[in-house]
Amino acid sequence: MANLQDYFANLRIEKFDSFKFNNSLSSFNIEQNAIIFFDLENNPEINKYIKNQYSVLNKKFAEGGKNFIYLSNLGYPKDIRSLLKFYSPYLSATDLKQFYSEKHIALTFTKQITELFNEEPDVSSFLSEYQSILDYIGYTGNIKCGFLFFDNDTTLILECNDFVVTGNTEVFFNDLIAFFKHVKGEIEESDSMIGNTQAYDPYENLDEDAKEKIRGIQIQLRELKDSGQLLFALPILKDILNNEANKINLDSTNTIAISYDYRIVLPHFDNLEIQLSHLTKAVYILFYNNPYGINIKELYNYKKELENLYSKISNQLDYDKMMQSVEDLVKPESKAIYTHISRIKSAFYKQMDFVYAKNFIVAGGTFGDDFKYISIIRPKIVYDPEFDD
Repeated sequence: MANLQDYFANLRIEKFDSFKFNNSLSSFNIEQNAIIFFDLENNPEINKYIKNQYSVLNKKFAEGGKNFIYLSNLGYPKDIRSLLKFYSPYLSATDLKQFYSEKHIALTFTKQITELFNEEPDVSSFLSEYQSILDYIGYTGNIKCGFLFFDNDTTLILECNDFVVTGNTEVFFNDLIAFFKHVKGEIEESDSMIGNTQAYDPYENLDEDAKEKIRGIQIQLRELKDSGQLLFALPILKDILNNEANKINLDSTNTIAISYDYRIVLPHFDNLEIQLSHLTKAVYILFYNNPYGINIKELYNYKKELENLYSKISNQLDYDKMMQSVEDLVKPESKAIYTHISRIKSAFYKQMDFVYAKNFIVAGGTFGDDFKYISIIRPKIVYDPEFDD
């Protein structure tokens, strides 16, 4: 693969391992195709060049497989609380307010005023934003102006300032773009020799309403990443998650709470309530009341328990009709239970990322397994050799 030193032999290039969210929040990691300009020194020449040539540069970087992000062209993201709650459902209203602090409101206001009067933005107003991003990824080096980008699991910073580009700014950017085009060509040639496998889709088999909401969430996240606006939120999100880390205990006995009026609430997730239709809710609470699990081929054995739950939860006046619904559900030849299990899955996946939702749904150990349970409340089975035959 192309070597960056071949293009910039006289410039400082530093590599380091950057901070990354854990797997549960990998969606919030900076995209590997991003190249981010930062400037802690307020270099006027290079900033003016990027500002004037941004659309051209952005297009050329895209041809090299990179999304060029220039912070002073961006605005602080609008209300993304629904997005954050989906990927990190345990965030409270207080936590989310930190994303809309006076500092960021002031930054947005300043940008709007400068645009209104056709003034050049004061690059120095973004110094704290640049520093926050560098702190977020864990950079502690001495480069004060340059380009941040990624190479597999390594983060790289290429030095660039007015002293470096004086008199040859265009040449510098042409070389940088040429490097990424060359790298992209080598990657594409390598990929063409390897068969692509279809990725697992955790959202398959959901109902259309759930799929539509999840698509909307994913589109919003993608737009934030592509625009670079997510960079404003990442450092704050990291601080919040660090503060919340010791508060989240998914092994707690009150991970799911069923209220006296049969509302399904998740205490650790800011008391999020999961909405289900009456019979589907009765099915879920049936599994909740049987944490070791149920073989759905033997669901008929739980008929009385299910009837009791449904009669208390439902507001139907026709008792015989209710009992017939339960009878149709528990018949050995019936497939109706799968519909309710699917609705339960959709309800949770609409509210939170699958990394969390999969712990709360009714599922088996393997695909197609008749033995179903709610994994997050299932008692841990400990092997005791004393009872080994």
